[in-house]
Amino acid sequence: YLAISNFPSRRRRVIDKVKRKADTLAYELEEAMKRDLTEAVENLDTFVRVIGKPYQDQAQNRLNKLVEIRGEISNIEKKLRTLQTEIQNLHVS
Repeated sequence: YLAISNFPSRRRRVIDKVKRKADTLAYELEEAMKRDLTEAVENLDTFVRVIGKPYQDQAQNRLNKLVEIRGEISNIEKKLRTLQTEIQNLHVS
């Protein structure tokens, strides 16, 4: 009779113990998944930076060249205006 009357409380303790273990395992699994995800994101970020570096450098070089060309064009425009003015002055004289 004693074993039968203790059965519900023992059952409850076992169920609670299993729930605690399951909760602990779920927490550990979630933390491990977060760590794995963080590591994967960091690895992907590094990969993208390494793979993209030559393209980024090339784009920067092209941009620098375009800025240089723009400066040259600006100087040529100034020279053309100066020459135009000189030509107009020659026609007037």
